[in-house]
Amino acid sequence: MAPTEGNYALLNQLSQVSQDLGFGKVGTVDPADRGAGDIAYVSHLISGLDGLGADGQGAHAPGESVELDSMPMLTKRAAILIYRLARQ
Repeated sequence: MAPTEGNYALLNQLSQVSQDLGFGKVGTVDPADRGAGDIAYVSHLISGLDGLGADGQGAHAPGESVELDSMPMLTKRAAILIYRLARQ
């Protein structure tokens, strides 16, 4: 997914939510290091974010692991972002 102004606007909103919750800023990750999220197939039509899910290692491969301790923070952050976006 190539970066767009709309993607950056959503990222800024996610980062603000993260800061408001005391979790710190959210930055960008090089597209080559992210893999291919479903949004990549329609990113030329609509702005989106990828990577709101679980933290871990070895995504979608044998030996994949998930950092379960990160789930409460990630869930809160995504829920508040969705709440704010729904009210715009």
